Amino acid sequence: MKMKTIRCLLAAILMLTGAVLVAQDTADDAAAPEPTKQKKKAVEPQKPRDRRYLSKPLSNIRTNILDLEREGYFAITGVDFRTRGTGDESIVWTVRVRKSVTYRHVEAMLREFRDARFYQTLDDQQIELIATLVNYSDRISVGSSNGKLFGQDDVFELWIDIPTSYFQKLKSLDADTLVLRRWRY
Repeated sequence: MKMKTIRCLLAAILMLTGAVLVAQDTADDAAAPEPTKQKKKAVEPQKPRDRRYLSKPLSNIRTNILDLEREGYFAITGVDFRTRGTGDESIVWTVRVRKSVTYRHVEAMLREFRDARFYQTLDDQQIELIATLVNYSDRISVGSSNGKLFGQDDVFELWIDIPTSYFQKLKSLDADTLVLRRWRY
C-alpha cells in the first residue's frame, strides 16, 4: 500500500510540475512582444574599385599604374589620397611583391614609372597640365646598394605629392589622365 501511495504522489507531483511549466511557458509567450517585421534592405554587392583610377577626390583620373604588374613581380593592392610627411596631400599606391626580387631590380623597374604627367583631354588631344616625380621609399635606394632582397608578399609604397596649387589646378581644369613613364635624367 505504501508503494501505491508513493507512486500516486509522484504521479501527482509530476502532473502538477508539468502543468506549472506549461502554464509558465504560455505566460512567457503572452508576455513577449510580437516581433515587428522590418524590411531588410537588399545588400548590394560592392563592385571592386577599378584600380586604374585614382581615389577620391581625384577619382575621375585614369592612370597606367597597372602596367607595373605586367612583369608579374608586383600587384597594386590599393590607391589612396592622404597626407604624408611633407604636409601636402599625396596619391599613394600600395604595392605587394609577388615574387622575391632584389632591391636593385625593383629600383630598375620603378625607373620606368618615375615620371608622372597629368593631362586633360580636349577634342582627342591631350594637354599636359602638370609634370612631377613618383617617389618611393629610401629603403629601396639603400637596399639596392646593399644587395638586399624583397621577399614574397613584402609591401612598399609609391606616391606623388600633390601640393594645394596642383590639386586646385587638376580639379579646375578637369584632368582626366595620369601617365607614368620612364624618368629621363
